[in-house]
Amino acid sequence: MISTILCTFAVSVTHSLSGSAPLFPNDTLEGWHIVGPEVAFTIEDGVLTGEGKERSNSFLTSDRTYSDFVLTVDVKVIRGNSGIQIRSQEGGNRLIGYQIEIDPSERAWSGGLYDEGRRAWLQPPTEDVRDAFQLGEWNTYVITCIGPRIKATVNGKATTNYMDFMDLNGHIGFQVHSGDCKVMWRNATIKDIPAIAFQDGNKVTYDTSMLFNGKNLEGMTNVGGGDWTVENGAILGKQLVTDEVTGLLWINKPFNNFGLKLKYKIDEGNSGFFFRAEQIPNDNTGVRGIQVEVDRLPDCGGLYESGGRGWVSKPTVQHSKYDEWNEMMLFTNGNQVQVWLNGTLVSDANTFPVMEKRATEGFLNNFAFQLHKRQAVTVRFKDVEIMSPTISSDDSRTRNGWLGAGYLNQ
Repeated sequence: MISTILCTFAVSVTHSLSGSAPLFPNDTLEGWHIVGPEVAFTIEDGVLTGEGKERSNSFLTSDRTYSDFVLTVDVKVIRGNSGIQIRSQEGGNRLIGYQIEIDPSERAWSGGLYDEGRRAWLQPPTEDVRDAFQLGEWNTYVITCIGPRIKATVNGKATTNYMDFMDLNGHIGFQVHSGDCKVMWRNATIKDIPAIAFQDGNKVTYDTSMLFNGKNLEGMTNVGGGDWTVENGAILGKQLVTDEVTGLLWINKPFNNFGLKLKYKIDEGNSGFFFRAEQIPNDNTGVRGIQVEVDRLPDCGGLYESGGRGWVSKPTVQHSKYDEWNEMMLFTNGNQVQVWLNGTLVSDANTFPVMEKRATEGFLNNFAFQLHKRQAVTVRFKDVEIMSPTISSDDSRTRNGWLGAGYLNQ
């Protein structure tokens, strides 16, 4: 049989599918449509083929949208370039959004994360996995999306591991690139994670908010040394080398499992931010817990446990840019913590064992921006955005966690 086509928010996620399901059951393209030029998509004996010679990209696009899922598909490129769109939006007769690259060129960026029609490359694959894609062969892609996390593997090698808040749901699309292009896909299945969880009596809600309003320090408390102000839409922290007390700017609201994005610029000294931290009153350090390092050294983005074992994860390659704004991202899932700096994963650590809490008052499970004592420090933070998941069950109980997050460790 051959079937042919020519042609600041909170998100609650539930779906009707369960388990792994084929995207093209019974060799039919029902539930799919073309976005872009009318190239030919056909399916026969379980193999989807897309072929065209148009001047712009074309996408076989799912009618429905998907949020959290594991997508598995085999792909073979006959000629040209392609990609797999995920959580993408329709606009201007094209798909816009995340794409996992299929690149048979000498560049060999297959499996990298590209933002089609918007920001371009978010995370090209690192040099050590660019041999994952095999020319002229079937290649197995596994794409996992959970909350803000996007992970992809090509033939078992991790090629994308990234976090982004821009889109939490959208269409899936199979691309026929502009120019002379022919691509084949088979064994396309999807495991809808929220649907599985919902059938067990759970659903997940993602709440995204700004921790800094860009105008003042509302929702924050300044404790200890240094000076915290707001300048040009950014938090400005300054510390003198003569100050014997660490400066801490605490976020009043506690968080446990979350995804965090922020931008920083550091002119001098040693800074960072603590998470799941506890306040130690009447102490010149003033805090216990794990800190994400912010400085002008290669260890920037590392994880340091203050009041405990010291370095948990210490990068040795310079990724922080001098005298520029840098983007840092942090994801916590139980004991597992990942830190990205300017698009590169620099720390991926299991933080077990968790420090025993000692504090009985003050901040107990909070963020704190830091100005290191006995150093001259000048640092700025802005665009501090956090996503926190809440899992609700049929018996009205709630907990803070990511549904299906175990797939991200596979």
